[in-house]
Amino acid sequence: MKINKLDQYFLKTLTVLYVEDDLDTREQFSEFLRRPVGTLITATNGVEGLEAFQKHRPDIVVTDVLMPLMDGLTMAGEIRAIEPSVPIIVITAFEQTDYLMRAVNIGIDKYVTKPVNSFLMFECLIECVHRLRAEEQLKLQHRREIGEVWSKHHKIVAGLAGGIANDYNNMMQGILRYVHLAKNAPMKEAVQCLDKIEKFSDDSQKLGQMLKILGDDYGEEMQSGQLLPLIELFIRNIVSNSDIVLTVDCPDNIPDVSFFEHQMELVYSSLATNSLEAMPTGGTLHLEAREVSITEEDALPLETGDYLQISLADSGSGIAPEVLPHIFDPYFSTKQRGRLSGVGLSLALCHTIILRQGGLISAESTPGKGTLFHIWLPTVQYNYEATKGKTGHSATLHIRMPPTD
Repeated sequence: MKINKLDQYFLKTLTVLYVEDDLDTREQFSEFLRRPVGTLITATNGVEGLEAFQKHRPDIVVTDVLMPLMDGLTMAGEIRAIEPSVPIIVITAFEQTDYLMRAVNIGIDKYVTKPVNSFLMFECLIECVHRLRAEEQLKLQHRREIGEVWSKHHKIVAGLAGGIANDYNNMMQGILRYVHLAKNAPMKEAVQCLDKIEKFSDDSQKLGQMLKILGDDYGEEMQSGQLLPLIELFIRNIVSNSDIVLTVDCPDNIPDVSFFEHQMELVYSSLATNSLEAMPTGGTLHLEAREVSITEEDALPLETGDYLQISLADSGSGIAPEVLPHIFDPYFSTKQRGRLSGVGLSLALCHTIILRQGGLISAESTPGKGTLFHIWLPTVQYNYEATKGKTGHSATLHIRMPPTD
């Protein structure tokens, strides 16, 4: 039988346990097994074989069936309880059909009939090698994927920690600097220093609030109702003193959604602020809303159902294609951040808040042509059922919340 070099090399790395009570058979067949495998361990019965398995943890087990103290299938069952995936090859006789049925129930990988054909035994070993190699490749792939996930996680956490530390240090340095100036300044200048200190203190408080929200501290009760008037108000407050023209396209029959009011203010204030920075000389900001039904065909990471889709588009400088996939990472930065300068936690916070409410946020952008943010939030559905009385109705409120896992 031909064996490729990779199989031959892999077989030489394996440890095989061979269990056989007959001395002559054990010695003869051991000589055959020692040539291709890396390490061969032998045992004379099931009890000894089980002890050898527990001690050495071989990669493949080859065993006879009929042995004193403990037969091969009983031993195989005990081994399966310890290591369910180890390949086990059973050597048996044609007339032992009851043992074959037990072997099937235990999950024996291969069996070879007596008298043992060395060629068939070698084929069984190679098939076990192929299975072990495939399992090893899957393990390596799994470890690589875990490594990639942890690497990305570490990068995000490191960026988050570094960004928070930088913001915190800047705030504290500003506070300490103006405290020092205020100590020796005339009253008028001291008041100005105190105003600066107050501003830095407010910024530090906002940073703390953002971190609490990112840390699953909701800080408020969810409410249900009309969100669009609040969003328009949030955005107008941000762009009111700029040269940006806000246009709104929202139908009258917009459905209710469930939301955290303060957190949604943070979301749309952040998006409007980013648009403001992208249009320093003015431009247009368009707010649009509509009800949509999400199905499996939409291929969005959302549960199927009805959603309120809210879109906010600006005519600003846009986001570079290589930057766009990372804009929701905390404190993501590049050498040339452009409109992302100073974003810090804001977009990461938007992402967290929207996901927490069972929704989704995404962004599209073309450099030089602006950026479009889409937000989907599940609608609130009211089922009205007539009461038993002649007048009045009872309403049942159904809210789709994000999965807890």
